[in-house]
Amino acid sequence: MKLNSRSICSFLLTLLIISAGVPTVQAESSGDECLRAVVEDISPSSVGRDEEFTVGISLENCGTQVPENITFEIISVPSDIIVIEDLVAYIPQFVYQNSERQLRYHMRTTPDATPGPHIIKMKLTYGTDSVKRTEYYEVEVVITGEHAEPRISSISTDPEYIYEGDTVDLDLEIENFGESIAKSVVVNLNHGFKGITSSTIGAIAPEDKQTALFKFKANNSGTFDIPVIIEYEDDYGIQKDEYDIKITVLDRKGSLNLASVKVNPVLPQKDDTVELTMRIENSGDRTINSIRVYADHPFQGLKESFIGTLDPDEDGPAVFTFVADQSGEFEIPVTITYIDDFGEEQVKTKVNVIIMKQDDGAGTIIIVLLLLAVIGGLAYNNYRTKKSKDEIIKQLMKGGSSPAEDTEE
Repeated sequence: MKLNSRSICSFLLTLLIISAGVPTVQAESSGDECLRAVVEDISPSSVGRDEEFTVGISLENCGTQVPENITFEIISVPSDIIVIEDLVAYIPQFVYQNSERQLRYHMRTTPDATPGPHIIKMKLTYGTDSVKRTEYYEVEVVITGEHAEPRISSISTDPEYIYEGDTVDLDLEIENFGESIAKSVVVNLNHGFKGITSSTIGAIAPEDKQTALFKFKANNSGTFDIPVIIEYEDDYGIQKDEYDIKITVLDRKGSLNLASVKVNPVLPQKDDTVELTMRIENSGDRTINSIRVYADHPFQGLKESFIGTLDPDEDGPAVFTFVADQSGEFEIPVTITYIDDFGEEQVKTKVNVIIMKQDDGAGTIIIVLLLLAVIGGLAYNNYRTKKSKDEIIKQLMKGGSSPAEDTEE
């Protein structure tokens, strides 16, 4: 038999296919075998927390062959979703070429499900052991939720009018204007003073209120824009909102003042035993405790006096007894210490004491008496003027009028 070149090539190709072990019939049939999964619906389309829903899957034949050994399974489910049906569905064979199979999975979201998109992963396999096909699919289920909205609804301070040196109680009322519970609410107050900067509230239901409590020492005067950061958790996870509040601290150097100074004898001479009495007044709005006065005089004798507690507008004596073993005019540094909620505080001032020589004449005594009278009058006038200014400031801030304006002509 005579073979041409085309016959020889065809013969050699047949040998290669057989030797490779690839059945030509199965290769042709596998090319016509096609199956696909289609997501028909998610019902309801809006899925909330702790709610049931269904996912409909349609298996459609897209080839000329009838698919066999069909397995459709859910291979990955988010922890926020529970599938009620079996995760694996096995179908031995479609009845005819244009067959379809409907699968419906009943599912439920957990009560604490996190809102947002969730991906369910699925796998479709079909065909014989020699030619098996695998396809992967993803279904997105969006879980809806509600936002919380905790905001500052009111601000109050005690004292109402804050002066430099005051210890301040600040209350921030936090109200939830959202639709979800605000959980694990923490309010941070970046006031920059010495004191409490964080307050934990807990949970605030919608339209409910809670109070964040703060305490600090207003050690600087001025107007301050203070950031308030509210951290909380709602249906969408951990949230953080920032606001600003304004606080004004009036200028006053502490609330303890040196009200008066008395020396006994009035004109002490060298080698006299002298009693120096300073009256300390609490001009603030709070009770002050553990008040001590230290007078750093150069004489032999007592340098420290303990007063204790002074209520608002109350004064108390600090008494020092010493031997005036030298004469002259002495400027004595005085330090007033007290304890408040944030530790020990100090107020510093000075007093002048004149010790006469024993041989000073009457003219010198008269001059000194006049000088002391003038100094005492100036100190008293300055002290009363300061208190009057404080009262005027309070009246202006309250929107009130002065006594002169209230007098009818």
